[in-house]
Amino acid sequence: MPLYEALYEGLKPFTWLIVEAIFDPFVVGIGLLMGWKADQFGKLILAGLAAGLAGTAVTFLLRMIDISWFEGGYIFGGAHALFRIIAGFLWSVVGFAIARFKTQRRDRSPEV
Repeated sequence: MPLYEALYEGLKPFTWLIVEAIFDPFVVGIGLLMGWKADQFGKLILAGLAAGLAGTAVTFLLRMIDISWFEGGYIFGGAHALFRIIAGFLWSVVGFAIARFKTQRRDRSPEV
């Protein structure tokens, strides 16, 4: 069995959890903002960690007062936090790339 098939089969039970982590509004917002403000690529690791942990904390706080979209997190142990940290890192990379692209474009634009 090729490696990608084994990886896909191993992640099948976590599919909904991965999708939920990628599109968690708190992870997206914090990841994009911190990536946008980062001035070095190395800071994106901390931005991803902060976005993932903040998203996890807010999700569990909302779940405690019964207004959360997040169900089944306790079944998977810490996987929900891990996937949110990875998603936070990816969103911070997107924010960093957009900010650098805008800065480079502004630097290249002719002065009027």
